Amino acid sequence: MTEPADQPDLPTASDHTGTLPPDRRWTVTGGADIAVFEWGDPNAEPLVLVHGLTDTHDIWARVATLLADGFRVITYDVRGHGHSEVPAGRCDYRLDRLAEDFFAIVDAASPGTPVHACGHGWGAVQLWEAACDPRANTRVASFTAISGPNLDHLGLWLRAALPIARRRAIDPAWWVRGASTLAPATIARRLATPRARALLVRQLGGAVAVPARVATTWRSDLLAGARIADANVAHHLRKPRLRRTAVPVQLLVDTTDPFVPLSVYGASGRWVDRLWRCAVPADHWLPITEPLLVAEAIANFVDDLRADHAASTPRSG
Repeated sequence: MTEPADQPDLPTASDHTGTLPPDRRWTVTGGADIAVFEWGDPNAEPLVLVHGLTDTHDIWARVATLLADGFRVITYDVRGHGHSEVPAGRCDYRLDRLAEDFFAIVDAASPGTPVHACGHGWGAVQLWEAACDPRANTRVASFTAISGPNLDHLGLWLRAALPIARRRAIDPAWWVRGASTLAPATIARRLATPRARALLVRQLGGAVAVPARVATTWRSDLLAGARIADANVAHHLRKPRLRRTAVPVQLLVDTTDPFVPLSVYGASGRWVDRLWRCAVPADHWLPITEPLLVAEAIANFVDDLRADHAASTPRSG
């Protein structure tokens, strides 16, 4: 096991983000050391937040602070990112390995209590893999997916959509309608990450409206993100599996997301026993740009599930 690295530059109570510094610990899974961070009351109901490609746990700092009063918030740097170990093999970045990391952290942090979970982008993709694992029936109380589909559901959807795509390819009107989304300003606004925007504005001497700090590990984060995408996209889209889950799932759907078409989310309804869908008109990077919206969506979903459970549980005596 490697020794913990120096404490990273985390936001403090006096930072412009208004967040509090989390506790930090390490756990070991499958030969990789994973950096784990916690906010809130250690006796509260656990909530695990998983970041996407090229990010670190820090993307959740403002959301975690907002939820720390009601949850024990647990985040971690996905293998290869941030202060977690960087595996060398391509297979080490497969979704099944990433799901094993999640379950190992859950078992270590909350061995007797199921956790709520939320993932953003590829963090949601990883949690879809975990939610469809039989262990999730007893280890995961709820799952909120933000801008990240189930890759197997996506593969099945693409197979069904292929005939429609072929028809559209020969329809000139479809191409004219699509061209309106390719304006340079639209592309820059939708595709540039908050961190990229922050860097550009700062270079030009301006003030950044939304804090989006760039991690000191950004080079290795980029490489790790590329490795995860390379190890999983073609594999799952070419050979999609039938994956079901009984875990209650909330889809936080960005109606203007340039990366994930809205129709993709409809496919998951066939394989999820209990599915909620919440549409929001915001950009792809909700944990940074709309942390209050994300925190409220998670808290409200958990409250609704608690109310449903209370209503369906017979009273003793």
